[in-house]
Amino acid sequence: MAAKRSPSPANDMASDAPPAKEPKVEESGAQPQDDGVEAGPVPTTSDESRGGAPSTAGDNLDTQQEDKDGKESKDGDKDAGGESRDERSATTKVSDLDTVNDLFADGTLQPYRDAEDILYPHSTQLNDKVMLWRGDITKLEVDCIVNAANKALLGGGGVDGAIHAAAGPDLLKECRTLNGAETGETKLTGGHRLPAKHIAHTVGPVYSGARKRESEDKLRSCYRSTLKLCVDNGIKTVAFSGISTGVYGYPITAAAEVACDEVRKFLEGTDGDKVDKVIFCVFRQVDVNSYLDALPAYFPPAPRADKAAKEEEVEANEGDKAE
Repeated sequence: MAAKRSPSPANDMASDAPPAKEPKVEESGAQPQDDGVEAGPVPTTSDESRGGAPSTAGDNLDTQQEDKDGKESKDGDKDAGGESRDERSATTKVSDLDTVNDLFADGTLQPYRDAEDILYPHSTQLNDKVMLWRGDITKLEVDCIVNAANKALLGGGGVDGAIHAAAGPDLLKECRTLNGAETGETKLTGGHRLPAKHIAHTVGPVYSGARKRESEDKLRSCYRSTLKLCVDNGIKTVAFSGISTGVYGYPITAAAEVACDEVRKFLEGTDGDKVDKVIFCVFRQVDVNSYLDALPAYFPPAPRADKAAKEEEVEANEGDKAE
């Protein structure tokens, strides 16, 4: 992707976590065991704490699930972690999520104003196929969720561990039959106890600043191999977790750009009509920000919306001069 010259549409968003550090790799060449989501809670850093107004962009992504089925349960029905039985069993359907078109319409996504920042032409059809959702990927009722796995495919930390825990022990039994996978490769299992029918286990690269091109090629391979696997198995709806953006250290914004670019290329290709929905499922605010930044470049709104934004800017500038 070419370097953007204009400010990011997400540049006012709070960034609540520092970039993940590059993991230590043992001399044997083995990858770290976990990936996807960092261990432990992420501290929140608001604009307010830096002396500015609190950021509200993307807030509707936080409340999508709450608005759909967020009813309170009796205290006596909660487990040791404070989660109610209804919350444990609640799932989120694809029809509950917002498409890129929806997010432009409600102002969550903002268009770039400089034509050089827009990397693909507008397509209403493709913008209706791509979704952004902040929530628990193990609760999504889709054909397939994508697990950020390690080479062993036997579970680990982060999103990998969360998926294995939610899917139950039979997932591990099935994974033992797969004989692992190489970096950039994806293998498919059943969803077991998950609401998702399938799990695509893809092995992302451990990011290396000294081998940026190799890291990018392997990450692109994760998306390509997963989407091909979906087509080969008649999978119509697929949700991607963050691949390599946890302890594997891939820069978050660059990873989002790779994800958007590969999904766009796939949807424009010969098999693009064989997948109905592609969901980018994120967990942290910093991950939300990366997609608020990338999506308008790869899935821009209608030119009419861009024109309206420019007219508003001109009107605002004229108003300032009049004052």
